[in-house]
Amino acid sequence: MKDQVTIEYCVPCHFEKQAVWLAEEIRDQFSERVSQVILKPTQSIGCYEISLGTELVFSKKDSGRLPHPGEIVQLIMMRLF
Repeated sequence: MKDQVTIEYCVPCHFEKQAVWLAEEIRDQFSERVSQVILKPTQSIGCYEISLGTELVFSKKDSGRLPHPGEIVQLIMMRLF
C-alpha cells in the first residue's frame, strides 16, 4: 500500500519554494512507497506541516523552526521502513 504525503505551507511567509523542493525530494526518494505528494497552500501565518497519511511528521508550529535539510526524508523513512 502506498502512502500520501501532504505539505501544508504558508503563502504569505513565502514557503512555497521550499515546499516544492521538498515535494520533489520526497518523490525522488520514495517513488515506490508514496502514491502522491500534495502541496496545500494556506494563509495560516508560519504554517509548515508535513503529514504522511493522517500522521503529522513535522510541524513548524510545534518545533518552532523549519526542518533541517534531509530531516523530513529521514522522518518519513523511519515511518515507512
